[in-house]
Amino acid sequence: MATRSVVPRADNEGGIGTALKNWALGWINVLIVVTINGLTLTAAAVGFTISGGSSSTSLSVPVSGVVGDWSWWGLKNLRLVDVKAGDATRVVINPDGYNIPLLIDEHWHIMPAATDVDLDTDMDTGAKAAGTDYYVYACTDGATLSFKISANSTVPTGFDAAHSRKIGGFHTLCVAVGAIGGHTLTNYAQTDVLPQSVWDLKHRARCGNNAGMVYDTKSCIWVDIYLASGTGAATASVNGGAISDTRDWNDFVDDGGAVGKRLMTDPEFQLAATGSNEETNIAGSADPGTTAGHTDTAGRRMISNIGCEDMCGVLNQWLQDQSAMYDDNVAAGWYDLPGPKGKLYRPVDTNDVKLFAGGYWNDAANAGSRCRYAGSCRWHTRTNVGARFVSEPR
Repeated sequence: MATRSVVPRADNEGGIGTALKNWALGWINVLIVVTINGLTLTAAAVGFTISGGSSSTSLSVPVSGVVGDWSWWGLKNLRLVDVKAGDATRVVINPDGYNIPLLIDEHWHIMPAATDVDLDTDMDTGAKAAGTDYYVYACTDGATLSFKISANSTVPTGFDAAHSRKIGGFHTLCVAVGAIGGHTLTNYAQTDVLPQSVWDLKHRARCGNNAGMVYDTKSCIWVDIYLASGTGAATASVNGGAISDTRDWNDFVDDGGAVGKRLMTDPEFQLAATGSNEETNIAGSADPGTTAGHTDTAGRRMISNIGCEDMCGVLNQWLQDQSAMYDDNVAAGWYDLPGPKGKLYRPVDTNDVKLFAGGYWNDAANAGSRCRYAGSCRWHTRTNVGARFVSEPR
């Protein structure tokens, strides 16, 4: 079967024809505004070309004599910032070595090669800290491109918004993992970069805030590292936060929604918890009160393969999933829910069920990545039940 290109019928015309002709003025060499991934370039005499001829999708433009590959921004699988293989104190910018054009306020630069950025030597100020969110910045003095790491989420020390642009970030490990056979994070040290926490302008959470999150490649979602702290717009995944509990399912749904996140589903929890302690609970068998890197009764760190803390044997966590159970005390009818926000209809002998996952601080052998409790309604509140939130990728 013959194929046809979508082309104008003649030069400068907008119809569809069957022979190859030039678009617009024939060449893209006049005033053009190009916007790619939020980067906008206006150019009149920069000499844009379509690289490789009419069959290419690569738009190239020289900046200071270097041709930038604009099509890079449209390739979702290519990372701007990634982990540094074999070195958990660094990340690498432009790991595939493309000529990436980048706009910093009014300053255009091309990133022509992979560049390592070190948490020890490229920090803007101070020393690295455990369980902390760091941000990677591309910086300029107007002529030269450089990179900085900062705990400041707006600008790095020594630069202003006109001379810096946040291009990614990561979270550091709160407590050393120790040796755990078969674990992806075995022997990771305190303050090491959590590999799955590394994000950039093309690989990040839809909620708009990657602080305290890691990416699960199995379920393709961003997951909170820590149990939820705070409520409403103050809801966070943070090291050392006061764990939110004694809130019903409805309240936690609202908390997650206030920050653009949601509760985990049953399969998502199982996948994200892989590598966590199984059939044990937290050392001391008591509510820890705050988020951190805890140890179980066997002396093992309570951390999953992707870096989620306290998924099993600390606090149960509400799941999004709906279930039901037989209850001969229930007559068919409408049931009043907390607050004037509607009622729940229950069929005869049937009660509402929302699942918890993981087990709590005294569940011992019941706790684990596949531990589920199917005996609570959405309006129940308990001191041993909290939540963990997720966000789809952007």
